[in-house]
Amino acid sequence: MLRFPPLPVPPARPPRTPFPVIAVIAPAVGAIVISAITGSLFVLVFAALSPLIAIATALDARRQSRRHRRDEAARFDRECASWAARVPELHALERAQADAEHPPIGALARAPSPYPADAPLRVGTAPAPSGIVLDCVHAGADDASSARLEGLLALARTHPQLPVLIAPAAIRVVGRGRAADAVARRIAAHPACSLERASGPSGAGPLLLETEIIVESPTRARLRTPDGRERIVRPEGATRCELEVIQRRRVSADDALPVSAAWSAIAADAARAGRPLDPGTIGLGPGGALALDLLGDAPHALIGGTTGSGKSEFLRTLALSWAVGAPPRERSILLVDFKGGSAFSELAALPHVVGVITDLDASGAERALRSLRAELRRREALLLELGARDIRDAAAGSLSRLLVLVDEYAALVETFPELQPMVADLAARGRSLGIHLVLCTQRPSGVVRDAVAANCGIRVAFRMSAPADAAGLLPCDPPPSDAPAGRAVVSAAGRVVPTQIAVIAPSDVAAVAARWVGSPPAPRPWLPPLPSPLPGADLDALPEEQAEASGECAVSDALAILLGALDDPDHQRRVRAVWRPTRDGSLLVVGAPGSGTDDALAVIAREASTVSLHTIVLPSDLPDALGTLDELRDELDDDPAPLLLVVPEIDALVAEAGDAALELLDALDAVARRLRRGGGAFVASAESVLRARSGVIGRFDSVLLLRATSLDDHRAAGGGASDFDPDAPRGRGRWQGRALQLVDQDEPLPPSRRPTLRAWEPRAGEPVAVVTARPARTTRRLEQAGWEVSHDPMALDRRDSARSGATHARVVVADAETWQASWAALAAVRREGVIVVADASAADARLVLGPRSDLPLRGPGSDEIVLVEAGEPPCRALWSALGTSGAPPLRRSG
Repeated sequence: MLRFPPLPVPPARPPRTPFPVIAVIAPAVGAIVISAITGSLFVLVFAALSPLIAIATALDARRQSRRHRRDEAARFDRECASWAARVPELHALERAQADAEHPPIGALARAPSPYPADAPLRVGTAPAPSGIVLDCVHAGADDASSARLEGLLALARTHPQLPVLIAPAAIRVVGRGRAADAVARRIAAHPACSLERASGPSGAGPLLLETEIIVESPTRARLRTPDGRERIVRPEGATRCELEVIQRRRVSADDALPVSAAWSAIAADAARAGRPLDPGTIGLGPGGALALDLLGDAPHALIGGTTGSGKSEFLRTLALSWAVGAPPRERSILLVDFKGGSAFSELAALPHVVGVITDLDASGAERALRSLRAELRRREALLLELGARDIRDAAAGSLSRLLVLVDEYAALVETFPELQPMVADLAARGRSLGIHLVLCTQRPSGVVRDAVAANCGIRVAFRMSAPADAAGLLPCDPPPSDAPAGRAVVSAAGRVVPTQIAVIAPSDVAAVAARWVGSPPAPRPWLPPLPSPLPGADLDALPEEQAEASGECAVSDALAILLGALDDPDHQRRVRAVWRPTRDGSLLVVGAPGSGTDDALAVIAREASTVSLHTIVLPSDLPDALGTLDELRDELDDDPAPLLLVVPEIDALVAEAGDAALELLDALDAVARRLRRGGGAFVASAESVLRARSGVIGRFDSVLLLRATSLDDHRAAGGGASDFDPDAPRGRGRWQGRALQLVDQDEPLPPSRRPTLRAWEPRAGEPVAVVTARPARTTRRLEQAGWEVSHDPMALDRRDSARSGATHARVVVADAETWQASWAALAAVRREGVIVVADASAADARLVLGPRSDLPLRGPGSDEIVLVEAGEPPCRALWSALGTSGAPPLRRSG
């Protein structure tokens, strides 16, 4: 035991010297006696010396007293200085004894033995009462000496830096930065401490639930204990190397974790102990079986580790532990594997598994994950109906807990970045609704958003490429790079525990599946895919999609054309897909050959008849299409009746038009405007958006996207990359952002409407100029029909036109060059007669009529001609005298 030396003796007071009365009286008495004997008065002089001797004696005594006080004060000062110099030495010895009894983290890292679990936690140093034995203050000291001795005692009683020890428990470290991280590592190094990190203190309440260390700087921290006391300490931290050394030594101790652990052995131990296996059992810790408390205050977990470190095995083990203790109606599992799905193939046999989602089916994965948001709403509505605040208050069996295991979360959010808000919503609200997330990725930092990570109270780290990769995951370093597969560090409920993950065998999965073989399977939180084909009877039970609340007036049901069934995973339902022309505008159906574009047009045409829309199908050949559009425009101007205009393969029709494409598109626009005003509708189909002429697709307000020819074409039509399915069945597509299946139908598209051509015959005496590329053949046909034909344009001279009694028209047949040479006769015919363009090309026709002549396109029909009458625009007509010419359609040239 250390002991301070005796305290310095206070300065001694000098003895008091009494006044020398006898020394003064004795000489006077003696002088008087001598003077009386001798009779000499001179002797009386010696009597006068007595006062002088007395005064001199008193002065000498006072001088001696002052010298004594100076000597004593100097001695006291020397002894006090020597004593004060011994105080730091003894305090250093006391600190050395304290460090030996409770070593700092550096000494623990160098010690050969592991960190003792029962040792108190040393969090830093602070001034504290010294344990060195002290003597009391000497009595009799004056005030100044007593004050000095009290100062020495105060210096000795308070040690400036003694270790601050607290009992190992749950400890919250508040603060950010390197100092706070070092303090957190120091706490994580203690095997019996549980660590929690926070960015701010828990509050100023009188009592805390756990000890709190608020790190303000590297040299200052506030230690708050549950009893409300607070003290200032100089915090002590641990480096990453020190923590790693302690963790390695902990693993290599006598109670070291095994290199591998079997899940069946852990389950057997629990059975022998007569207790059920915890649903979060994952492996072995220092104290035996270790389980994650997913049903408690930490419903979600975040996992990190390199490839091959044991993450997938962790998820498999957790899934089996979740399923072994409860029926599927109470605990269900959703497996999400974005590295092929092989890790979870065996677990699909469990009746608790509602589905295995993989990256091999991107559209199905997105559909299932989007259904989880609807599952949240369904669970909220059910709890409200049951009058329960959360799933723990609900009746048993009324609502199952859903465990969502996600392997390779980074690949999931990279493929579907729009799902990150949904995952954050699940993490925020899942605890009370019974949905538990376990997100697994190689590097959680930078991948998992803060809104998700903040709700993941359980953190598990396997081997990582670098200790810095675990900075946002654990308060300490992950297992070393040479740790065996399955070795992990688990941070849960403020505790950091090394763990060896258990391994499951196929027989374990089979045993758990056999245990619940008679139980009803867990309900799947999403509907099965849309059927193909889709019978019309299946649509009768489906609700109709409700218009979005946007402040606009509701759309009348009179113009609701049924398309098929819509998959609505956001609401866990199917609805009837409806095209409302007054709301959705004109419709373009895009799809590759065999995708069902013709079926879509046929369905629309059939359903249009049920809403009093007369269907008009535009012909596929350009001349008939233009003629039909002209007729429709005139009819709608006279009588704006509701019609449905159907244009099959509009991209091919516009491509065929060539230079007449703009005329065709303008005609379509004119008819479409009139249809909208009259309450009609306009729908067309196209094979490819990329190959369609510019300006075609932009004329349509809505797109029904079936299976496209390529991914690029799918994107160009407004589809997402994840929506493209090259193997989609016939009639499967996308409508207004959701999957659609066209209703099955066996009625073909109605026949196209062709324009009504005028039946024309020449009047008697009327001059007729026939322009043909083959005059001889045309002449032969006319003569066979009983017409008198001439080949000389001069026969149409004006004077001949006055000839009376003519019963037939005067017909002259010649080629374009002949007519151009006979310009006088041609001019006379243009004034008084008719020019007939039979089988001549557009260039030949313009050679006769002029380069700026606006000629209608001639259809491929055998009897079609183009009439050019005086004062009338050129038009198509039929002349029965002309047979099949086999000529190509008349087209415009540049």
